[in-house]
Amino acid sequence: MAKKIQKKGKLQQALVLFHYILQLFGCKDLEAWSRDLKDPAYEGLNDDHESKLYHELCHKLYATGPLSIEQLYFYDQHIVKFTDEINEKRSEPIKWKYFQYLSLLFTEIYLDQYFSNPQALCDNLNRFLHDDFNHRAETWHELPDFTVDDLNKLAYWNATGSGKTLLMHVNIKQYQEYARIHHAKKLNRIIVLTPNEGLSRQHYEELKASNMDVAMFSKQGVGGLFQGKAVEIIDINKLADKDGDKTVAVEAFEGNNLVLVDEGHKGSSGDVWMGYRQKLTEEGFSFEYSATFGQAISAKSNAKDRKAMFDQYGKATLFDYSYRYFYADGYGKDYRIMNMNDWNDDDLLNMYLTAYLLCLYEQTKIYQSDMRIHNRFLVEKPLGIFVGSSVKAVSKENKNQVSDVTQILLFLQDFIRNRTEFSGYIRRLLSSEDGLKTKNGYSVFGNSFLALKGGYLVEDDKQKFAENIYDAILRDLFHSNIHSAQLHIDLQKGGFEEIGLRVGSTKDYFGVINVGDGKELLKLLQDKGFLCETKAFGTSSLFNNINSQDSTVNILIGSKKFTEGWSSWRVSVMGLMNVGRSEGSEIIQLFGRGVRLKGYRYSLKRSKMLDACYQEEMIPKNLSTIETLNIFGVRADYMEAFKAYLEDEGLPTNEIDYEKIVIKTIKSVDLDALHLSLPKVVDGYNFKKSAVVEPADESLMKKVNVKLDKYPKVDLLRSKNVQTANAASRYIGVLGQEHLNWIDWTEVFFALQGMKAERGWYNLKLRLEDLKYLMANPSWYELSIPEDRLNFHDFGKNVELWQDVTISLLRGYMDMAYKKAKSKEEQKHLKETRVTYYNIGMPDEYEIEVRNDLYNVVDYLKILQEQVETNEFGKDLVLDAPYFKALNVEEHLYKPLVFLAEKDVNGNRPYVDVVTGEPTLKVSPVALNLGEQNFVTSFREYCRVHQDDVLAGKQVYLLRNESKRGLGFFDANNFYPDFILWILDGEKQYITFIDPKGIRNLKGLEDDKIQLFKYLQTEVASQLGNAHLMLNSFIISNTPMEQVEFWLKNPFEKGEFQKNHVLFKDDKGYLDTMVNMILQYI
Repeated sequence: MAKKIQKKGKLQQALVLFHYILQLFGCKDLEAWSRDLKDPAYEGLNDDHESKLYHELCHKLYATGPLSIEQLYFYDQHIVKFTDEINEKRSEPIKWKYFQYLSLLFTEIYLDQYFSNPQALCDNLNRFLHDDFNHRAETWHELPDFTVDDLNKLAYWNATGSGKTLLMHVNIKQYQEYARIHHAKKLNRIIVLTPNEGLSRQHYEELKASNMDVAMFSKQGVGGLFQGKAVEIIDINKLADKDGDKTVAVEAFEGNNLVLVDEGHKGSSGDVWMGYRQKLTEEGFSFEYSATFGQAISAKSNAKDRKAMFDQYGKATLFDYSYRYFYADGYGKDYRIMNMNDWNDDDLLNMYLTAYLLCLYEQTKIYQSDMRIHNRFLVEKPLGIFVGSSVKAVSKENKNQVSDVTQILLFLQDFIRNRTEFSGYIRRLLSSEDGLKTKNGYSVFGNSFLALKGGYLVEDDKQKFAENIYDAILRDLFHSNIHSAQLHIDLQKGGFEEIGLRVGSTKDYFGVINVGDGKELLKLLQDKGFLCETKAFGTSSLFNNINSQDSTVNILIGSKKFTEGWSSWRVSVMGLMNVGRSEGSEIIQLFGRGVRLKGYRYSLKRSKMLDACYQEEMIPKNLSTIETLNIFGVRADYMEAFKAYLEDEGLPTNEIDYEKIVIKTIKSVDLDALHLSLPKVVDGYNFKKSAVVEPADESLMKKVNVKLDKYPKVDLLRSKNVQTANAASRYIGVLGQEHLNWIDWTEVFFALQGMKAERGWYNLKLRLEDLKYLMANPSWYELSIPEDRLNFHDFGKNVELWQDVTISLLRGYMDMAYKKAKSKEEQKHLKETRVTYYNIGMPDEYEIEVRNDLYNVVDYLKILQEQVETNEFGKDLVLDAPYFKALNVEEHLYKPLVFLAEKDVNGNRPYVDVVTGEPTLKVSPVALNLGEQNFVTSFREYCRVHQDDVLAGKQVYLLRNESKRGLGFFDANNFYPDFILWILDGEKQYITFIDPKGIRNLKGLEDDKIQLFKYLQTEVASQLGNAHLMLNSFIISNTPMEQVEFWLKNPFEKGEFQKNHVLFKDDKGYLDTMVNMILQYI
């Protein structure tokens, strides 16, 4: 029974298209499903020029599900190809984060279905809407049915700083590729539509960096010779119903365009802009991108407008990676929000704004202290910005009756001229005697300025120390060594019309004011008694030069307008005065300017959230301070609205913090004395340098089996019975010589040559005669294709299909043949390797972050920390019935093993805030999951019970095999079993690889992961040549036999599972069976 329909909902509850794609992977919750995809080790490509994430996703597919491994491979090859193309001119190539890759993959899936059969896609979406989505308790249930006309619009809800501009570039190529494959009508134009000229310029530069043909739109180009050849950029203000001096009639563009809309919600809900956008894509397609879809909808007070936006973006949003997910994954800066209730108390306002400058100075001092901060962690020089809502108009809330911008300048002038007064403010701030309190009565800055307080606290003359800090601020931020100098406000002569700020006679400008009408502002400031003049600055713009290394500007002042289309990595301190008090999207756009971070090795992550594999050097002292955006808000009602927005997004608001607790690991045994063994490819062996791959080798052809499905991807939500019947009735065909005669073999050869180059397979011999020979001997492939597509009645269209099939089959063959050849050759170079704590990748410690209001959890972890440090850790420590455990498994090579439950008894995630969805407990490296925990505790009990019989006289050791950095098996599709077990009996070592896993995803008993035991016992064992090493493997199925889909399709005796080393954890004696089979070497 569906939950009662909500009367008011959030966009995140209405994302039916997003959840439709998720369910194709058998998934309802992106966060839970993608948890093991976030490891940076999965970023980039493997040696075969395939995305590492592609291989991880293959493990998540259901064997009989709607998506196949072959389809994922097809999609991944598109993504890799297009990424290579936009990387061609980049000195630092793009490596997609997991959320970026998934966004591109979801696009591939959607476009494939859309171009194959839009009506079938529409039917599938409506079936999912009614049969699944509307029956979920957490979703919005008032969306209307999809129509085919809805399907030519996609939206991406991605956080600022998450790389959505780069995704746009690939999306263009993805659309063009599917349009080509499906012979779609030629596009009239490719248009990037922006809200203003600033963003247009930014897109122009970024498209050029991606090696794409791009042009700024001009009226003279309408209908020109090169129309449709380049991406054209236009801001929406240049569109109109009729031609004008600076506008063009929207009808001039016709309707068959590919339109890419930045900040996609602009002009929604009946706005005339939305009408223009719809006309541009009447016969075409649109992609829209924004960080603020949800906030734009929340701001709508009109129920009709709100409902229209829900309908549009609920049905069009393909991917949701809004800021809540971005921040929770550790991307972007931390942030700190401070409130100033009003500005009518001059003393408190001066104190507050002095804290702004002190914060900017502290970050600048830290930046200058360690070159690694810029060179390795890619942090830019800190920049403070002030944004006011009024430039010339008097702010009603200001008792001084001046505009927001004027108020900021009055403060800066006072600071520069009054050393004694403002060094007093600095002393009070460093002493936490400033009088600025939160609504709960705590000091606003009590825990701030820690990098400065160290020196202050040990200094006897506190006032002298504060004066020295004042002088340093004057020197480092204002470029002045003169006390009581004048603030000079200079309007630049020439075209830029910007205002520079300097102190005294110095020529270096410390600040710049960027507003629409500089002359009018200068006149206003002159009337207020400021020292103003008009003078030449030189040939460059202070504002445009802010991002340059040689920029002297430390403070930028303006209205919110300058942030539109402006991009900088420098923003570190932000003063907001009466800005965005009712505009949620405006708030998050400003916020997004400051929280972007390149991060160590372009990880985008703040240093304290880096994964262990990135922490190769010591993190510079106080780096987290400079990786924090400090927001100084004036007017508490605005800041409370901002904090309410953050809470609504599931983000922390400084009211609650996290405590990090480090738990060291303990080595259980002396591995140097123990002499445990593992098979490993000999150090220094390089397959590419040592072997040549002949693709047409008969032995390889016998091992390769490529399956290609060229049926349209339709009706993906059919019942299992219908799917089975449909699969059985599919036509299996081959390309005979009558088809191959029409193939353009030159194109085929260069396509395969390109694949070889992409993957760096320089030891693959590629000859045209071999390609023809392979296609003339079709025993190695199975082609599912409608029979009529092999006929000659639609000659032109079918020949193009045969060309595509030939290239796809040969690409699949080369992929599989190369891997088989590599596996065969590497097997010859396996050797017995002695196990050390270094080569097993043992973690030195666990980092556990716990929200500090969970007092019982904090106390528990500190007890665990003390027990480990004093070597008193004995019994398991179990918390919260029991969702968190520290396990002492004596057989394991190190302890403790940490378990964190993914679900509680009600199916909810424990240690997650029920309101915000934010984790309250985080563990790194990744904790055991339930299946792994069940195995290790059951095995520990088995060893205790059987130490005097089956295991008498034997030594038993267990190791959790570190995912993707432990020991994997290339021949078993890059398989990394979860555990390695050693049983030592005299000179014999029984080495067994064990993987507790669900087996729904596997294709059958012949799956390489199941058959790994045979590969180990025959080929690997014979290569090692040590009769005392007994290699084995087992799958411990968490899936009951009655739910194994390949068994349901073709039932057989349960004993067949056991013969193939698949045991079921629900069988009481499965460990007895496993150990007996190990010791009997079955």
